Amino acid sequence: MPLYEYRCQSCGTRFERLVRSTAPTATAGDDRAQAPLVCPKCADSKVERLLSTFARTTAACAPTPSGGG
Repeated sequence: MPLYEYRCQSCGTRFERLVRSTAPTATAGDDRAQAPLVCPKCADSKVERLLSTFARTTAACAPTPSGGG
C-alpha cells in the first residue's frame, strides 16, 4: 500500500494516509473498503494529494568492494 501525503484546502493541515490502490471508499457493510478521506484536524473532505519525494536506502550506482588486490 502506498503512503500518500495530503493537504487540507480549508485549514492547511498536512497529513499522510496509507491507501489501498484497489479499494473503493467505504460503503455500508463492506469491511474491506477504505474510509472517506477527511482532514484529521477540521474533518473537512476538501483535501488534495501532494507530490512527494521518495527516499532511497542504498546508492544504486555505488561501486561494490571487490575484496581483491
